[in-house]
Amino acid sequence: MPDLAIVNGTLLPLEEARVPALDRGFLFGDSVYEVIRTRDGVPFLMERHFQRLCASAGRLGFDLPFDAQSLAGQVRRGLGEAGFTDAYIRIIVSRGFGPPNIDPRLVRKGPSWILMFLELHVPTREEYEKGIHAAIPQVRRNDRQALDPAIKSGNYLNNILALKEAIERGAQEAILLNKDGHVTEATTANIFLVEKGRYLTPPLEEGILSGITRALILEKAAAEGLPVQEEPIPLERLLRAEELFLTSTTRDILPITALDGRPVGSGRPGPATKSLMDRFRSWAGEIHRKEKAAWAEGTM
Repeated sequence: MPDLAIVNGTLLPLEEARVPALDRGFLFGDSVYEVIRTRDGVPFLMERHFQRLCASAGRLGFDLPFDAQSLAGQVRRGLGEAGFTDAYIRIIVSRGFGPPNIDPRLVRKGPSWILMFLELHVPTREEYEKGIHAAIPQVRRNDRQALDPAIKSGNYLNNILALKEAIERGAQEAILLNKDGHVTEATTANIFLVEKGRYLTPPLEEGILSGITRALILEKAAAEGLPVQEEPIPLERLLRAEELFLTSTTRDILPITALDGRPVGSGRPGPATKSLMDRFRSWAGEIHRKEKAAWAEGTM
């Protein structure tokens, strides 16, 4: 099946999708976005993604051009045409377009929006079973008082530079520190570590995106009495971690088994990580069954 896009309501092949050269998303990264995956053809946690998209747009000072129901209709339309069982859906909303001047008062028309529908690609079985390697780059995470990482915007240069450095050092992912030398997140994922049997992740105040998968894990783990906690993580604690793993929409839970060329723990995915991976599959399965029924009824 071909990759598709819907550009301001017009459905077309993704390779033919275009935005004006004066679109502020293209010019300045003045846009917000979300990535939703499907499970067996049904969007997973779409309501949470929509709420975060609203929050990001609100922080940038513009309204979305659609409500949750309208967005769901467009997603259903795109999925129906694409026919992917497992799809990657990218929602992009820019402030609009106008002259090449950063002044937001000069926007002539907008917001504008795009939905992309591509086949979902997840980590390989080997990566889940053996883990991936990460590096701690010299690039620091954007400060919350400069460009708050809690805004899921189209401005990703900070992440790109960090990932570029990690790749040059032979790693597959970067773990960024903030100006205080505390752990924040990876380039497109949140971070958890295991310390003395506890699952730890940095709080939002450290300068991170409130990940949808991260939030689900915190909620479900707390409800089941698992030892999970948000707290600042200095670099030295990261380096002593017994286990490390990423969480994200497209990767779920992915172990990190080497950091800056040194093994994390045994150098294999640890028991706490594997246990949580099993639990997450169960949680996701339960949610999916409910969402599948709502999707079939048209109430989602």
